[in-house]
Amino acid sequence: MDHMQRFGSLSLGSRLRRLSDSLIGDVIEIYQAQGIPLHPTFFPLFGLLHSEGPLSVTRAAELLGVSHPAISKIARKMTAEGWIEKTPDPTDERRQLLVLTARSEALLELIQPIWAEIKGYLDNLMAAQSLPLLQALNEFETQVAQQGFVEPVLARLAQRQSLEGFEILPWQVQYRQQFHDLNREWLNRFFNGEYTAQDKQALENPEGYYLARGGYIWFARNRGDVIGCVALARHSATRYEISKMGVQHDSQGLGVGRELILTALDKAREQGAVEVFLETASCLERAVRLYQNLGFCQIPHPDGVSVYPRSDVYMQLVL
Repeated sequence: MDHMQRFGSLSLGSRLRRLSDSLIGDVIEIYQAQGIPLHPTFFPLFGLLHSEGPLSVTRAAELLGVSHPAISKIARKMTAEGWIEKTPDPTDERRQLLVLTARSEALLELIQPIWAEIKGYLDNLMAAQSLPLLQALNEFETQVAQQGFVEPVLARLAQRQSLEGFEILPWQVQYRQQFHDLNREWLNRFFNGEYTAQDKQALENPEGYYLARGGYIWFARNRGDVIGCVALARHSATRYEISKMGVQHDSQGLGVGRELILTALDKAREQGAVEVFLETASCLERAVRLYQNLGFCQIPHPDGVSVYPRSDVYMQLVL
């Protein structure tokens, strides 16, 4: 039994410190595996100076909501390691500003993909939380303990690196089966194999369902293997639909789906479209967030209900 949990809210600070220490240790291990010499505790000031530019110690403390002595202590350590330096304030030569060094600027290109994967992994864990804080903390700590932190992030970084050269290709008949299989696998995983008459037409006759009607299909290919696909269905000269977007399970969350959709949207604009829509399901939270980030807005279904039983979200992008 975890006796910290027995103490309830009295142990909140200690439990957060315990969790913080555990996560910092894991990030150190991730950084070491990726050859990053930055200590995780430097991140708040490092990230602040990267986003805001040169700052005084006082201003940095205000923006981060911590004490002046705390920032001074971190700044001294970062200066000693060559991550930041001091420069005169051009508006007041009596005051010194903290600024990132050339060493820090060089590190940014290497460390930003790592930050993205760490953030994505932790965001996914936290997005699954549905309980009050103390219970959510119990669940979150349990998830980190059971699922790990270092290995999943390192595995995603390795996958991201292996996908750096993936390409988007237009329809090629030799990939016809992959278009079918990627989408059937998606239906099997999330919707118990739901396969409507509409799905059957689209997946078993993509040339007739999409291409012959003025639509398009693209594939994401990495090192010769198809890892994703998307279709753009033409409904009129100005109205198109994003359809049958699927990404191989171990390639999800690494930007493949985003590039496929951007390719489809570029083609829609090129063809003079003024509206692009799509249908999805609220249970596909990651997909819904992606569509929202690309500018799609959820609106009532124009027909009242979708032809797909699984779809309860209708989204529109006005170009």
